[in-house]
Amino acid sequence: MAAMTSRERVARTLARQQPDRVPLYDQFWFEVQADFRRQIGQEFPPGTNWSNANAWSNRHGTLSEYFGMDIVEVAWPDYRLRLVDAKTLEESDEWVLQRDGNWAELRWWKHKMGTPEHVGFGISTPQRWEQVKPLLTASRERIRWNEFWPLYHRARRAERFVCYGTVEPFEMIKDVLGHEMMLMAMLDRPEWIHDIFDTYTNVAIELFHMAEAEGMVCDGAFIYGDIAYKNGPFMSPEHYREFLQPYHKRLFDEFARRNMPVVYHSDGDIRLVLDDLLQAGVCAVNPLENNANMDVRKLAPQYGRRVGFVGNMNVNVLSTNDLDLVREEARSKLEATMPYYGYVCHSDHSIPPGVTLETYQSLLAYVREIGRYD
Repeated sequence: MAAMTSRERVARTLARQQPDRVPLYDQFWFEVQADFRRQIGQEFPPGTNWSNANAWSNRHGTLSEYFGMDIVEVAWPDYRLRLVDAKTLEESDEWVLQRDGNWAELRWWKHKMGTPEHVGFGISTPQRWEQVKPLLTASRERIRWNEFWPLYHRARRAERFVCYGTVEPFEMIKDVLGHEMMLMAMLDRPEWIHDIFDTYTNVAIELFHMAEAEGMVCDGAFIYGDIAYKNGPFMSPEHYREFLQPYHKRLFDEFARRNMPVVYHSDGDIRLVLDDLLQAGVCAVNPLENNANMDVRKLAPQYGRRVGFVGNMNVNVLSTNDLDLVREEARSKLEATMPYYGYVCHSDHSIPPGVTLETYQSLLAYVREIGRYD
């Protein structure tokens, strides 16, 4: 088969039509970005840290571009209620406690990436929500144009597949209410939680229209929303269908009307709601964590004709840096998924510290070798 552009390759893969080879894509922890960049002679400038590394890379060149990967994400609107710098409340040599633009108090590591500790949330009642709700409007300053226009134009010149990147309502609202309050409100105050989901969904759609109107026209959408953990979804399938699926469908329909396939990212075990996600309009799922019992070798025979898979390369295997084990991991995952044409090679989470540059480059070379459709 003749070689395709990245744009053609990913488009065919997400439509589960035969491409020339398996596409490649991934994300990297900051520590890995810094280490790999040092080794390839593209070091970050002094002062770069985990919170600003991606912004610098988007302007000047990402590792994904360096490795010749097929997908690029742009846009990433900011959904904070107030677009203000976080206020430091307390700190030590290792961490900092901050109050952010959502009035949420979070404790962050200073010198490494990681999920923050949720200390407290200031939006805790329907009355408080009504006070701050007018702050959430679709405005130009919510999109970091100076960061994403360079990446967008480089991707178009290189004929990569460009995804509109954003988060969905569950992910937005856990930053405002926290998981516990949001999930309890589904039981105790359903009208309130529906209003919040509705408001954030409307703003997300308006911001997408704004980006599109200014020329940031994309090929697909990469939507992030961690609705599950290791043992299953945060909510029952019934509650997903009642509280979240209508807003997912409304958002995903905006992309479907433009023939933009939706890749949906959720950590954890999403199997209980996978059929519901497909009904909402999801075309492919990511990252398929092995530690959460997500295994494409089992999922592909059941779902391979209905949904694509972006991920599932086990980072625990990659971290051994045993090239025989790494190649066997890749071989088994490609063997299971390639007959369905819908697989994009990607880790089962971001590439973590401990994976060497040699190991990662060997993985990419091996997938390019055995992932061809001849």
